[in-house]
Formats: sequence, structure tokens, C-alpha cells
Amino acid sequence: MTGDGSATPARGVTGRTALRSVGRRVLWSAGLVLLASLLLGTGVAEAKKPFEIRTASSRLADGVWFASADIDYRLSDDALEALQNGVALTIQLQIEVTRVRRFWTDAQVASLQQAYLLRYQPLSERYVVRNLNSGDHKSFATLFSALNDMGRIVDLPIIDASVLSDARYEISMRAVLDQNTLPGPLRLLAFWGEGFRLVSDWYTWTLDG
Repeated sequence: MTGDGSATPARGVTGRTALRSVGRRVLWSAGLVLLASLLLGTGVAEAKKPFEIRTASSRLADGVWFASADIDYRLSDDALEALQNGVALTIQLQIEVTRVRRFWTDAQVASLQQAYLLRYQPLSERYVVRNLNSGDHKSFATLFSALNDMGRIVDLPIIDASVLSDARYEISMRAVLDQNTLPGPLRLLAFWGEGFRLVSDWYTWTLDG
């Protein structure tokens, strides 16, 4: 109250207005932080590949170049559901050998594929991995064991050293789920969706001993 008995609401109103303004700024800032977190989280999720070649190397023995690699295989929910329902998954290891040229585009010297068939057997509750190149197959009690074994590539023959010159060569490798081997309805689903689009980045290294 003032000396003449009149009310002075202006000061209180101004204080409440300031508080509301501060509150709106805090909520706005918090919203921006949350949005940024969601966007960053989405970016990380999109960047993560279902297949990842962690390491790869090569060695020369008896006139033949061999490659070894450590590959991390992770199945999407769609691929896992298909596998559990009797659909066999074919995973290809694609390999290219190129000659590096300084003043021209690199020349592809050789390309090859190593393919594996992954199947679940419900009666025995076992996972079977068949090497489609050699015909060898192994049985595993868990999917983790099957994928882990399939991801260990040891001394895979790549190319005879006799066909190479003294130039510099590189090997590129990637792992991919072969969608063409899926049953018809799943191929259509794989074409439109992301659940069966399982592929690693190319992993490239210099061919040396």
C-alpha cells in the first residue's frame, strides 16, 4: 500500500512476468538440448553398421597371397525373425584386388566371393554354417557362436603372386547379406525396407607381406 492507501500491483505483476519469461527460456533451452540429444542419438544409430570388418591383413606363402579378417556380424530383428522361422541367410564376403596407379584410375585385377549359408534347425535347436565355396559345414549351439566363427577368416587364398607385377596393389573387402537368395515375399520386403539391408563398409589395405 502507498501512503494514500492505493494498491501497488505493478511491482508484483512485473515479478511474475519476469518469472514466467525465465521459465519459458529454461523450458526452451531444455527442449533444444533434448532435441539435440535425439538428433545426435539418431546419427549414431544410423552410422552403426550391422556388419563391420574390424581388422584385415594379408600374407604371402608358397607363391599365393592369403587374407585374414575379423568380422563382426549383427543381425537385424527382421533377419533374425526370418532365420528363426526357417529362412536360410546367405552372407557374401566380397573381395577385390586392384592395382594402384598414380596418373590414372586404379585397375581391378581380380574379384572373388566367399559365401556362407546360415540356417537354424528347430528340431535340434542348432545353427548350421555352410561354406558354399568348399561345402564344409559346422554346427553351433548358439547364434553368437555361429556368427563369431563365420567372422573369423584365416588364410583365405586370394591371388597367385605370379600374376602380379612390381606395382602397388590393394585389397578391398566387405560383407553383405545376399538379398537375391531370400524367398520371393522377403525379397520384396527387403527391397522396400531396411531390415535385410545388411552390409559393411569396404575395408581396404595395401597388399604386402
